[in-house]
Amino acid sequence: MNETLESIFQSAWSQLENYQDFMKNKPAVIAFSGGKDSSLLLQFYLWLHNKNLISHFPIIYHLDHSIRDNAEQESDILKYIRSITPNSIFKKKTFRSFQLRQN
Repeated sequence: MNETLESIFQSAWSQLENYQDFMKNKPAVIAFSGGKDSSLLLQFYLWLHNKNLISHFPIIYHLDHSIRDNAEQESDILKYIRSITPNSIFKKKTFRSFQLRQN
């Protein structure tokens, strides 16, 4: 990990002082889309876990709204997650989109 990201993560953890006890004792649930925001959040939790600042790795949840066929994207997401944390819990929930129900 580069020094800049390490510094950012350390600063973020320091700013979460009021929530650290909660984060240490309860596993998080991350809604993971595969985008930059959720990828960075997942990296932050991986950093916390590797630094032994939290005891549980988060449960990773992917919501499929069935708006488009994203099987390939989901496969890429799962490969990415398994590459950084092979023993993580990954769950998926599929919802029919509102637009599709209207037709």
